[in-house]
Amino acid sequence: MSNVSRRRWRVPAWLIFLGILPIAASLYRIAVLIGTDPATVTNTDELRFFAQPVSIALHVIFAVAFLVLGAFQFVPHLRIGTPSLHRLIGYGAAVSGIIFALSGVYMVVTYPPHSLANPYIDIARIILGLAIPVMIALGIIRAIRREFPAHRAWMIRAYALAASSGAQSWLIAVAMLINGGFDATLADTMMWLGWAIGILAAEWVIHRQPRQHRARSVS
Repeated sequence: MSNVSRRRWRVPAWLIFLGILPIAASLYRIAVLIGTDPATVTNTDELRFFAQPVSIALHVIFAVAFLVLGAFQFVPHLRIGTPSLHRLIGYGAAVSGIIFALSGVYMVVTYPPHSLANPYIDIARIILGLAIPVMIALGIIRAIRREFPAHRAWMIRAYALAASSGAQSWLIAVAMLINGGFDATLADTMMWLGWAIGILAAEWVIHRQPRQHRARSVS
């Protein structure tokens, strides 16, 4: 594979790597739900997931789909060279993102809260979880109108919010290593920081000038 080909796939590879921790944790959760008798579970924080396993399964499956399909939309070669494939992947990513976000909101609203839950974090999850489908819908509308820069901006914002869970997982893991164990207040701080990183990263990607344009403006 040439250096150019490797560079094309660098961004989606890093985006998928970012989501490895939450994906692994979610798949483990599903494996536990499938392989465990609820009658043997005494921890109420764990037992709450057994009441509605379908919603968490939907959330995990479509989170993985949105993460992977959305990552490939950052490959310019697919966007420019195979627009029909770009659209097909985009449809799949849009549907996956909507189901992922709404199932997450549903779980926050209907599941009993975790014993260490921060209500402000849960409120943020609901607001941002509802924001993702709205952003995807705005992106689709802009694409239909052939307003592609605006389409790109809204889809990047939606993807960045969803991908923030990856940043949050890595931040919490690093914080636990430094702290020597789990701390709820520290974990909540990393949640806020992860969302902030996702939002700021999206706006940076949207508003930064391509290298060619910068070179042109300098000359």
